[in-house]
Amino acid sequence: MPQFAATVYPVPTRFIGWGKETSPGTPVASTATMALKTMKPVDKFTMLEDDAWRGAQAGLYNLIQGVEIADISMGGPFFADTIGYPLNGILGDYWQSVNGTAGTATTLNGGVSVGATSVTLTSATGFSGTTIFAVGGTGTTAEEVRQGISLVGSVLYFTPPLYQAHLTAAAVTPYSAAGITYNHNFALLNSGAGAGGFAVAQPAVYTITDYTGVPASTGARQFAYAVPTEVTLTGTATGLVEWEGKFIAVGSTIASITPVNTLSGVAPQPSWNSTVTIGGSPLYNDVEYKFTLMRKAAPEFTNSAQQAPYSIPRGWFTAGVALEFNPATSEGELLYYLNNSQPTLAVTSSNGLSGTSAASITYTAQVAAFDTGEYNDSKDAFGFSDTAKLVANTTNVGPSSGFGPIVITLKNGVVAY
Repeated sequence: MPQFAATVYPVPTRFIGWGKETSPGTPVASTATMALKTMKPVDKFTMLEDDAWRGAQAGLYNLIQGVEIADISMGGPFFADTIGYPLNGILGDYWQSVNGTAGTATTLNGGVSVGATSVTLTSATGFSGTTIFAVGGTGTTAEEVRQGISLVGSVLYFTPPLYQAHLTAAAVTPYSAAGITYNHNFALLNSGAGAGGFAVAQPAVYTITDYTGVPASTGARQFAYAVPTEVTLTGTATGLVEWEGKFIAVGSTIASITPVNTLSGVAPQPSWNSTVTIGGSPLYNDVEYKFTLMRKAAPEFTNSAQQAPYSIPRGWFTAGVALEFNPATSEGELLYYLNNSQPTLAVTSSNGLSGTSAASITYTAQVAAFDTGEYNDSKDAFGFSDTAKLVANTTNVGPSSGFGPIVITLKNGVVAY
């Protein structure tokens, strides 16, 4: 008698959710869906072989599971709202600003610490339970933006928690919710808790939820303590802006609840609507840029009665860019390399819309040290292929100061990451 599958799980119904963890390694439900084209999660065990002599010719007597880790790779079109999660996870320092109409500012009646979920206002005039507001001096790296969830007297409650400490009398500025967008700035976290909420300069970690429908009961597997080790963003003039990411995480578990597919209405962006500026001068012949962000991270296993790593510490961060120019109009792009001029570099890719629909990403590097440069004769006209390493400096930094090679700014409608 023929046999037929009772159930199948179509690949197009897959979706990937992100949730920020408050305790590293403890899975959380997803709060946003990232639309992807590729998702390759692999649970990996260190298999321990028993090949001890037993007076026989066999070569293997036991295969025992050792420690476990997960490798994840993903990628797809750039979406200006959800790309903030991997950027936050690989960089860690974070501050904001608001594009909108400000109301009358007040001040903090008492300082707040990192992790605060409420502030006491000197005056609650102009505030409500759902007010969008900025804490810290506007236009400075101290500025954080949140939306209230309730106002009790002069105490305003909100989420997510604050990533910085703020002193008594720090400015608190309300904003009208109409026609508003936000700038999210990401830089290298050098000290303190930052956006991760953990001590000693460790960026945020996330639970990545992979809904395929296959796992029993909830249809999804979760990868907690997800740490990005590489994030690349590519803009090819004839295509969409794209991104790819590589992560390590603890081994997967079946999600405790079925995730909700919470897609936003943000659209991908065509790469042609980009501007490239080097040394303060705009260039009009860039046909492709590719920024690569790299973070060293390695799981640390201990004799603590668990297969999962005890920690996944993040270390050295480096950044670089590859640029393709065509046609060549002079040797200018080659001379960046030959003369070792190390100019400033700024790239902005926008969706070209205005108002609340406006979205963009801007990469700013104070020192672009070109380490390769050569003629490219693969097309009808000569061009140049260049690469540059982005050098740490004291300009491309956030609230934690120190040194950093790049600041990345997102403009979108997300209140906070």
